[in-house]
Amino acid sequence: MASETGRMSVSVAPEKQEKLDAIAHSLDRSRNWLVNQAIDHYLEIYDWQTKRIQERLDIASGKNAKFHSSDDVDAIINKFKA
Repeated sequence: MASETGRMSVSVAPEKQEKLDAIAHSLDRSRNWLVNQAIDHYLEIYDWQTKRIQERLDIASGKNAKFHSSDDVDAIINKFKA
């Protein structure tokens, strides 16, 4: 039966490995499980961000897109400065 997972090797600083080991131990899980969870969460966040960015770019490139000049933005920011 073929493996459904790939292998990769990652080098981390000893302090990071110690922290990962401590977290894994506190969760009664393996370091491998913990790292896979971290990767899954990162990929979810990355997908969410790229989708939102693309949505905003689509809006910005639309027919009715409105942009402010840098002078307009500076004026707005200066209103909030002390």
